Amino acid sequence: MKQGILFAVLCVILGGVSTQAAEVNRLGLLRLAGGDYMPGRLADSQSDPEGDDSSRRLAWQHPDFAAPFEFDLSAVIAASFPPPQPSQPAPGEFAIEMTQGDRLFGDILDVDAESIRVGTKSYGEVSIERAAVRRITRWDDGGSVLFSGPGPVLDWQVRPALNAWHSGGSQLHTDMVGATAFRDLDLPDSVQIEVELTWEGEPNFALAIGVDAKNSEYGAMSAFRIEVWDDEIALVRELDEVANCVPLAKWKDLNGQLRLTLEIDQNAGRIVALSPHDQMLGEFVMGGEGYPGVRPGIRLTNINGNVSLESLCVKQISGRTDRERAEGHDLVVLDDETSHSGQWTGVVDGAWVLTEGDSQRSLDPQSIRSIELQPQEGTRDRDTAEDSGSTSETPDDGNDQRPLTAQVVTHGGVRLSGEMESSNEGRLTLRNDLMDHPIAIDHATISRISVANPRPPKTESFNFILGRLEFPDGKMSGLLVDTESESDPTPLRFAPRHASAVNFKSTFTGRMVYRESPPPETAKQRHAREQREAAVRRANQRKQNQGGLLNILARAFGNNAENQQRDASPRSMHLRSGEIIPCEVTSIDERGVVFTSDVTERTRLPLDQIRAVAFTAGCRDPEIEAVRRERLLTVPRVRKKNPPTHLIVAVNDDVMRGRLVRVTQDTVEVETRLDTIPIDRAVVAQIIWLDDHSDEDAADLVDEEQNDELAVRALLRNGNRMSLWAGRMEDSVLIGQHPLLGESRIKLGDVDELLIGVDINEADQNQPYGDWLLQDAPEPIVPEDGAGGTAAMSPLVGTEAPDFSLDLLTGGTFTISAARGQVLVLDFWATWCGPCLQAMPVIEEAVSQFDADDVRLVAVNLQETAEPIHEMLDRLQISPEVALDIDGVAAARYQADAIPQTVVIDREGKVTHVFVGGGPKLGEQLRAAISETLGEDQVDAPQQKAP
Repeated sequence: MKQGILFAVLCVILGGVSTQAAEVNRLGLLRLAGGDYMPGRLADSQSDPEGDDSSRRLAWQHPDFAAPFEFDLSAVIAASFPPPQPSQPAPGEFAIEMTQGDRLFGDILDVDAESIRVGTKSYGEVSIERAAVRRITRWDDGGSVLFSGPGPVLDWQVRPALNAWHSGGSQLHTDMVGATAFRDLDLPDSVQIEVELTWEGEPNFALAIGVDAKNSEYGAMSAFRIEVWDDEIALVRELDEVANCVPLAKWKDLNGQLRLTLEIDQNAGRIVALSPHDQMLGEFVMGGEGYPGVRPGIRLTNINGNVSLESLCVKQISGRTDRERAEGHDLVVLDDETSHSGQWTGVVDGAWVLTEGDSQRSLDPQSIRSIELQPQEGTRDRDTAEDSGSTSETPDDGNDQRPLTAQVVTHGGVRLSGEMESSNEGRLTLRNDLMDHPIAIDHATISRISVANPRPPKTESFNFILGRLEFPDGKMSGLLVDTESESDPTPLRFAPRHASAVNFKSTFTGRMVYRESPPPETAKQRHAREQREAAVRRANQRKQNQGGLLNILARAFGNNAENQQRDASPRSMHLRSGEIIPCEVTSIDERGVVFTSDVTERTRLPLDQIRAVAFTAGCRDPEIEAVRRERLLTVPRVRKKNPPTHLIVAVNDDVMRGRLVRVTQDTVEVETRLDTIPIDRAVVAQIIWLDDHSDEDAADLVDEEQNDELAVRALLRNGNRMSLWAGRMEDSVLIGQHPLLGESRIKLGDVDELLIGVDINEADQNQPYGDWLLQDAPEPIVPEDGAGGTAAMSPLVGTEAPDFSLDLLTGGTFTISAARGQVLVLDFWATWCGPCLQAMPVIEEAVSQFDADDVRLVAVNLQETAEPIHEMLDRLQISPEVALDIDGVAAARYQADAIPQTVVIDREGKVTHVFVGGGPKLGEQLRAAISETLGEDQVDAPQQKAP
């Protein structure tokens, strides 16, 4: 199935219910025409015996819906159920094989020209029309059954990964291209295999029988194979010097379902393929010298598309894969492989009576292996028609008048067909005209129910909006229908196609998809977009030649040519809880945000619930270079008591940070560096809140009584999001309560995806603007006295010097990468750091011994304003070049956790030495380090530069 870009949100919703997932794994799986499927169980239902097919229903209960769905039986493909552990074959002395592929197990009580009476353990005595019985074989309580499955996926060797295959009901399913599933079944020489495969769309699979225990590729290629060749299902084998291929059927005629009985003699290289009605479909013999012999395994490969292994039953047989038939007679085969033909006329004193002309022969049932019954008049023609009808696709004209019949298969191997009369008190009742009374089958024993000739769904018109409901192990097309507020247990109701509408329980989790979300941006697409946007930013920056705060503000937020004014029509408001509300913001002040919206009742929200406000259409989370973003989110040491709280984004993508004072219809007032600056609202694109309120307890906003109600979150077409507790549905508008916004509305026509069963108090981890959180600049540490010296083991030594760009105290900027060709000495310091003040004159003196064209000293001040720096330099009577690390970002990159820290960088931009602290030897050590970096001989004493 496809996934939208927000499917990660759904994974969080679905992944947190492990108990529910375990429950789903024990449920059956219902498959419907059109590709829909739903886990659940059979429920009580009643069909009108006098009604037409439209009155025939199958009731299906999903644990998270308030009542069973009543599905039109004509839309049902199949329902399958996981087997009990352990699973036991059905009891009985003989297997009675009937028309339509039916099979019953029991003891033969009597026989006459019209019927055969069978005693069964589960259904009592059953009288079957003799003409409906094809064959009777020895069963002995399933003693010859070697395997019945497919069983859990964990019992198979699957490739490429375990999650490539999954179990649903009793099936083994995959839609991964190239996925394989292998199992060593210890197949004997002579074996009968009953297999059922299903698919949706165009199939392309290969089922290999007789694969070596190592599951080698040669073992699979040289095995007997059932696979798709163009438009046909074929029986294939390929050996080194010989190959054979026998077409069995066209897959387009099979309605997505293939059922076969295969009788194989591995040593002889013989295989016979039979239809469910025992009709010969194909056979060949490929033996001889170098023949592979007996091999134990089965492997299913999904070459393309999808495939499900619905059932697999392996029985040991005598080795006779050729079918003997005596025209006009019944044929009895004994255990010693002798045979007798005649007319089976009765059971006398427990012995079977076989009449041959005027003589009669009594046969001990214990010695009988099988009996082939001669077809009655018209039976063979009817069987041929049934074979065609059971596999042909429903006519396109939709006028198929055949009655709807279902076949029920039990875990023990019973197959019974007929019209479903009812499902009551845990028993499903089938009526078959070939038996003397309806058969009641316990739900717990049912492995599979399949409809023989499901009708394709007709095109329907709906008054509501059709979508696709996705939930754990389920997918259903349908619609949410109008409800009243008093609906029980929740006021949200879903109507699948071809079924009645049912209310959700509050335990339901899933999503209703109305439109697929666009695919996520690829790495290549993102890289190309970032390059285009970076080129635009560089072009704009080249135009900005003037410095100073007021000039910067004028360029970014002035109404000039570069900031062409856009309409100030608001777009949306982002809440910390994840909602994105379409609204018009009227004003913002210390009392909160005042707005108007068509979807909410309340018009004012407190500031601590807001994450961002977008004033123009098309706004998105700003994408800023990592270096600049880091600086914007770092709070300098001097501003920790009065940090910036908002990021103001202009329509030309320029940004500034500050404290939002107020917003009116015309202006946005921002406090920055103690000045309040009015900005024309028309050139402000959005405002982002930088402070973090994630630790606040949002649960206090929610009424305790709403904890059992069903919450939804709508992802809207225009990018907005809306959450609420579902209250009622009116004209495809979902109305409910939001803990902050009061009564709110969601128009389903505007929805891309509706997430159902969300935690309305839990913030969406993937929401826009979710990672704009301030962080404090690291506090530098003053080392202990005398702790100076080179940090020889610093991880920076030998690495590329981290780049940064800082304003200089005297104007202009300093950039590491722009200083290539010189040896750089960086001195990280602060005016409040005593050791720093002691070390600075020493460092300046050491650097002054070298030519200024070769060595450059830059004193990097940590998180201080210009005034105390000027005062301190005047007091020390030194005049180094000072760079202002206002946010502490540069210090963090150079790991300057303790100051003073002195870093030496060579001409190529690599760090050669790092000194932490001061001390009496610092000057000598620094001169030696600079000399070494320059490649000069180390001097023993300071040398004066030439005048």
